[in-house]
Amino acid sequence: MKLYADGVSYHLTIHQADSSLPHLILFHGFMGSGEVFDPLIDKLKSFCNPITIDLAGHGKTETPADKEIFHADRQVSQIKSILDRLSFDRLFAFGYSMGGRLLFQLITTYPNLFDGAIFESTHCGLSSENERNQRITVDELRAESILNNFERFINEWVNLPLFKHTPDDAKKAYRSIMESQKPECLAASLRGFGAGTMPHVCDKLQDVQHPLYLIAGEYDTKYVDRMDSISKRCNDSTFQIVEKAGHRVHTDQPDIWIQILKTFITEHYV
Repeated sequence: MKLYADGVSYHLTIHQADSSLPHLILFHGFMGSGEVFDPLIDKLKSFCNPITIDLAGHGKTETPADKEIFHADRQVSQIKSILDRLSFDRLFAFGYSMGGRLLFQLITTYPNLFDGAIFESTHCGLSSENERNQRITVDELRAESILNNFERFINEWVNLPLFKHTPDDAKKAYRSIMESQKPECLAASLRGFGAGTMPHVCDKLQDVQHPLYLIAGEYDTKYVDRMDSISKRCNDSTFQIVEKAGHRVHTDQPDIWIQILKTFITEHYV
């Protein structure tokens, strides 16, 4: 399915339409697409109607390579426009890494958009100006690297310590998805919606009344600390450290990941 918003042609798939079940939209990370969730879709169908979407600049979503389009407020408005048109009765959301950062922007702007949200290995913004400036510099260097030698950038990205616990079959699938991306759009995404560029919205989480579930892999100590800190800012949240998992909990421990989502959604779908 293609839906247009703010000059972006979004590609999304509604994998099931069971009227007795709630919907769940899944937001992927940087360099990914909705396809990263394909191995999990059949199990998700047992308790929800999964929706995968290629976020701006990724996958089959057609996006101008203009960093302005990727700014947080623009992406939030784009996704809100799409969800308004789809008019789901009950809707939950999941966000991983970059997709989780976007989801934090969405729920703090529109607190009643979702019945609940699950976050994996992500954060709600950098608070200090120094930290933000450092990240903007890093992302600019990454954007230049993507444009100058995309293959080399992929080789460096897949070998980041964050992903060393990803199983080989998942690594292969992720790499295939990365290689199909448009470098100019990825660079624009980093420049327009990098972690240093997006607004810090952590202080707004206390205003979100719907339940939130935060997960991080035990080997990903940086995000264990970040997610733990975020959970303390929330009005209604649960934080879980998943054993024997790194940054990609959904590939490292897929059965545990499925059970987390199933328990959370079924408990709050009443």
